[in-house]
Amino acid sequence: MNEQLADNGAPSNAGEALLFNPQTAAPGLVRPPDFEYSTRLQAALEALSPNTRRAYGSALEAWGRWAALLGVHLFCPPPFALRAYLQERATAGAGISSLRLAVAALRKMQTLAGVEPTAHDQVVTDTISGLARQAPPPRQAFALTAEALAVVTATACQPRVGRGGRPESPGQARRRGLVDIALCRVLSDAGLRRSEAAALVWDDVAVWDDGSGRLTVGRSKTDAEERTVYLTPAAVEALGKIRPADGGGGTSVFGLSAPSIARRIRAAAATAGLGSGFSGHSGRVGMARRMAAAGAPTHEIMAQGRWKTARMVEVYTRAEEAGRAAKWLA
Repeated sequence: MNEQLADNGAPSNAGEALLFNPQTAAPGLVRPPDFEYSTRLQAALEALSPNTRRAYGSALEAWGRWAALLGVHLFCPPPFALRAYLQERATAGAGISSLRLAVAALRKMQTLAGVEPTAHDQVVTDTISGLARQAPPPRQAFALTAEALAVVTATACQPRVGRGGRPESPGQARRRGLVDIALCRVLSDAGLRRSEAAALVWDDVAVWDDGSGRLTVGRSKTDAEERTVYLTPAAVEALGKIRPADGGGGTSVFGLSAPSIARRIRAAAATAGLGSGFSGHSGRVGMARRMAAAGAPTHEIMAQGRWKTARMVEVYTRAEEAGRAAKWLA
């Protein structure tokens, strides 16, 4: 069993070790391993993405330190002890998403270990709901809308001072600026996360006869399969200006890491005079707002953004939705 788990991503820290091998971490608390149990455990672990396993592992490691310090049972904490942990974390400044992650990780652990699901107790659910109500609303990234894209396109190739303090030459500024334009347009068309943009290779881009394109987006934290989305002719044209003549299909499109992509978007927006609220998520917000402003139904926005529910579409497009009342208000 342990060899099978290692083949699917060995635990890299103590928290992941707990998640991957509850039989070792809590002897006597789990049912004796048999073929059915081992198969269910293996299937549950395979269903988690590597990012989810790492996130759960970190959350469990933090919880384990607190539980050990106070003598609270690691797998079966009393619901009121878990409530105290969540409240203490919130007082220390932890965000609601981190608190929800801690509860989700413990619930998964209890399921895999076959112990009493105390993390599902109503007092835990109510505590999370209460803390969420008290938390300040998350700040939404500024959107790469059609207007923002136009300004970025007009200003991106202006020479800037580089990170080393040296001014760019006109040639350097143009090469860097063309990448910034393509990056912003592709993210805003396809609603990409920065990690998805960093993973793109030229084989993922297909150009159609009408000048538009189709982009294959690899598996992500919410998609177990690849998805194909639409690119406007403007995005395809911008990509054509940065595609190397001798670049193979497996070559990275942007040649940037996910953190670098976020920095480039912030810098492009700042140069364009758009403000400081832009991030690696701005393209995703921009895509939703652009489509909503054009009257696209929610299910079409969900398809382009690869959302499984309408919740995030509603969050991103609430200003456009509210604006529709202008038709009836004098």
